[in-house]
Amino acid sequence: MVRFRQAIVVGVAVLLVASCSGDDEPAEEALTSTTAATITTLSESAPESDGGGATTTTTTTTTTTTLPELGFPEYSIISREATENGDIVVVLLDRETYESLSDIDLYNVMSDLVEQFAPVYEAHVVETQAAADALFVDDPTDDQQTALDNGYIARLEEGFRIVYVGPLEDSGVAILGS
Repeated sequence: MVRFRQAIVVGVAVLLVASCSGDDEPAEEALTSTTAATITTLSESAPESDGGGATTTTTTTTTTTTLPELGFPEYSIISREATENGDIVVVLLDRETYESLSDIDLYNVMSDLVEQFAPVYEAHVVETQAAADALFVDDPTDDQQTALDNGYIARLEEGFRIVYVGPLEDSGVAILGS
């Protein structure tokens, strides 16, 4: 029984050592986990008191999982108009470069847009060409309004305020640089 307890203590120590690497740096490209297990078997032929009754085996398995590359959706500027305060741009997202969108994704798109294509005073982000075509229509038809409701997702005001609209309207407003 003493050897059985020793095997358990050794197994727990192996698990603790495996889980505490001492490396506080975050993983950049892959996540590796190590699992250690202790298997103890007792032999019926040799009593534990004479030292020959327990056999201990430790097994370690390493699994590597590749983390997805972090980024934001690709986009193109499909319209740009110069004004006194800066340009007004319409941005069409490439739907092939993302599966879903969050307010953080759109924040990153707006930040990149302002940094790469200055001066941007106002920007309108859409997911479809139909939404882009309906953006500046004074009295949109039902089809145009549906395109706007489903495909117009964010706008940049005064070069720094992001207003989420359409499907992301619940995200509210964000300020670039904060």
